[in-house]
Amino acid sequence: MAKPRIFVSSTYYDLKHIRASLEAFIQSMGYDSVLFESGDIAFNPMRPLDESCYQEIGTCHMLVLIVGGRYGSAATGEDANQSTESEEHYKRFISITRKEYETACGRNVPVFIFVDKNVLAEFETFKRNRENTAIAYAYVDSINVFHLLDNLHSPGRNYFIRGFENFEDISTWLRDQWAGLFAEHLAKSSTDQAIEDLSGQISDLRNVVSVLRKYSEAMIKTIQPETSDAIISEQHERLRKSRIRNFWQEHFIQFLLQLSEISLREHILPEEMFHKFEMSVSLESFLEKLGLEQALADSLMDPSATRATEAFWELQTRYLRDYNDSDDDTE
Repeated sequence: MAKPRIFVSSTYYDLKHIRASLEAFIQSMGYDSVLFESGDIAFNPMRPLDESCYQEIGTCHMLVLIVGGRYGSAATGEDANQSTESEEHYKRFISITRKEYETACGRNVPVFIFVDKNVLAEFETFKRNRENTAIAYAYVDSINVFHLLDNLHSPGRNYFIRGFENFEDISTWLRDQWAGLFAEHLAKSSTDQAIEDLSGQISDLRNVVSVLRKYSEAMIKTIQPETSDAIISEQHERLRKSRIRNFWQEHFIQFLLQLSEISLREHILPEEMFHKFEMSVSLESFLEKLGLEQALADSLMDPSATRATEAFWELQTRYLRDYNDSDDDTE
C-alpha cells in the first residue's frame, strides 16, 4: 500500500535530535520519512550529493522545513568562502536547506514550516536594522537565516510559519494539520461523488431534452409543413444564442477577456468569440485565433500551467461535444 512520503529538511548538527524525533513521529503515523542520514535518499555518485536530495523531493508528498540558528552549507554552485568571520556572517548565498525548500515550492509539494522561537524573535530585530552590518546576532550564525525568513513571508507564499521551543510543539501541530488534511480529503471524496452523480443526471436530462426537441420538430413538420423549417430554424438560433451567453460568462473566458493589456472585451463580440472557439482544435489554436499577445499565450501554454488546458477541454465538452453527442444519439 502506498504511503505518504515526507521529506525532512533542516541543517543537521544543530537539529539532529529534532530530526531523529521527527523521523520516529512520522513513522509512528504510518508514513514514510525521508532523511539523508537514514539512507532514505539514493545518492548518484556521478552528481553532487545535494542534487540527489533535490531530486528526491520530487518523489515526496510533503516537506517539513525546520529552521534553527544555523544556515548550513552552500548549495552546489554557490560560493560561501570568506576570509573573516564577520564577512562570513553577512555573505549572501543559497544553502542546501534553502534550495530544498525552493525545490519543493517549484514542484508544488506542500511545505510545513517550523522556526525556532528565538530566531523568530531576533528576526524582528533584524527587520528594524537591515542596513546595520555591525550587529552580532546571538541566535544565528549567518544573516542568510533572516533572508530565508524574508522569503518565507514574501507575498504569494501561502505557508503558515509556526514557532517552536521543543519537539512537542512540532509534533502536536503536525498531528492536527495532517488530521485536518485527511478530513478534507474525505469531504472532497464525498463531494466528488455527488458531483459525478449530478453530472450523470445532467447528461440524462440533456438527452431527454434532445429527444423532446426531435419529437417537437417532427410534430411541427406534420402539423405545419409549410412553415416548419422557419420555426425550427428560429428555435435553433434562440438556443444557440443562449449557449453563447452562457459561454461568454464562463470564468475562463472572462479571464481571457481581461488578460490582454488591451481588453479583448472591447474588440470581440460573444458570437465571434464562440465561433473561434468552435473552430479551434486545441487551446493553442484558440489563443492564436483570438490574437492574444505571444508572451501571454506562451505563459498559458507552459506545461506547468495545466489549468488553462483543462479549462479549455472542459468547455469543449460542455458546449460542443455534449451537444453533438446528444444530437447523434437521437437521430
